[in-house]
Amino acid sequence: MSNILNRITMLKKKSIILGILVAAGLFITAFVLAGMKEPPHEKEVVVKTLQIPVQKIQNESLELKHPVMGTLQAHEKVEVYAEVSGILERTDKSFLEGLNYNKGEILLQINDTKMRASLYAKKSGLMTAIASLLPDLKFDYTESYGNWKRYLSEFDIEKPITQIPQAINDQEKYFLAGKNIYKSYYDIKSEEEQLTKYTITAPYKGQVSESNIKAGTVVRTGQKLGEFVNTDTYDLLVGVDLNNLDQIKVGNRVRLYSENIRGEWTGKVSRIGSRIDNQTQMVNVYISVSGAGLKEGMFLSADIELKKNVLAVEIPRKLLVEESFVYLLEDGTVIKKKIDIVQYRDDTVIVSGMDNGSLLVSKTSGMHKGIKGNAVL
Repeated sequence: MSNILNRITMLKKKSIILGILVAAGLFITAFVLAGMKEPPHEKEVVVKTLQIPVQKIQNESLELKHPVMGTLQAHEKVEVYAEVSGILERTDKSFLEGLNYNKGEILLQINDTKMRASLYAKKSGLMTAIASLLPDLKFDYTESYGNWKRYLSEFDIEKPITQIPQAINDQEKYFLAGKNIYKSYYDIKSEEEQLTKYTITAPYKGQVSESNIKAGTVVRTGQKLGEFVNTDTYDLLVGVDLNNLDQIKVGNRVRLYSENIRGEWTGKVSRIGSRIDNQTQMVNVYISVSGAGLKEGMFLSADIELKKNVLAVEIPRKLLVEESFVYLLEDGTVIKKKIDIVQYRDDTVIVSGMDNGSLLVSKTSGMHKGIKGNAVL
């Protein structure tokens, strides 16, 4: 029994020793293999240089213009209303849209037969009254008698009444007033003025732009008969934004043209409004123009001449930084440059303050002062 136990103990000792030897052998093998591996190579550091797109500045002598568009309006236009009533008579020209008239030419004639007869009757009554005064004037107001006799002899019912003689003293004036001479005279003057309203004449050379009446129809007091426009001068109404308004002055020359018809016209800024439109933030500017082919309501484009011989350059508006700066690349470093805005346009601006040859950075995204890089033209 004891022999068996001794053998078992010996076997365990051998197994332990064998395990230790195997583990030691594996460790030594691993260490040797590890020593045989080449050390890892260090990665080379690659430094990338930022490529910055730029454009070279070349200032030019520019003639600044401000493009605008607007609708042509008649500089002078009158709405023709009747101040009396009656039948509209036929004249040499029918009052129709598109017809031209010279200044003083009859536009419309309303029948004045009744009014004229009433006026002649009142003039006849005044003549009779004056004739009945002559005997009294001859004896009581000798100095005035000759004036009144001469006035009566020159009196013509069909001609406009002339000024009656002046009384030489208050006594004569009261005498004439008592005979209703002054009342009759001023009644006649009033009716003569009223009679002129039956004939409507052209206030200037122009054209009928609207006609609402035909010959033979009844005209009523206050009725609108049409519109009459001056065809010599027109106004182009345009809107100018506040950025460019301070450069526009009364008298600036303007070139006008149409996209629909041939021809160009030259005008000038005649008026500048004082009110700002709440919605568009623009101010009305009026351009005076005349010439053949122009018509009211016509749509025209125009270039308002501003400054001449301005040394500046035009750049994209998106390159502005904080409204009055740009980025330049100097000696491989981005700098922030203050510039002067000469004129705003739709997508561009005219600026000054950059030297010829300066490198303007062509983008603002990701840019800031101090960035280094190479210029890419």
